[in-house]
Amino acid sequence: MWSDAQADPPRCAGSGEPGQPSPTLPGGFPFGRGLCPVCTAFVELSEGRIDRHDAFRGTTDAAEAEARAQWFNTVGWN
Repeated sequence: MWSDAQADPPRCAGSGEPGQPSPTLPGGFPFGRGLCPVCTAFVELSEGRIDRHDAFRGTTDAAEAEARAQWFNTVGWN
């Protein structure tokens, strides 16, 4: 068993990496956000870079979860 001292930091290592808006679904999802290649979160972009964010650990919002599933089924992982 490990402790919090041994855990990865909450900040995603993909923060600050180059990024671009992801393709959108007909309803607009992911609303101009880019896909973080490290944690697969859809993250706001600033000046062509992925904003600082905590690593994606899933969503508790059912609509967001369904939109993510539809996006990956439609667009894929590329």
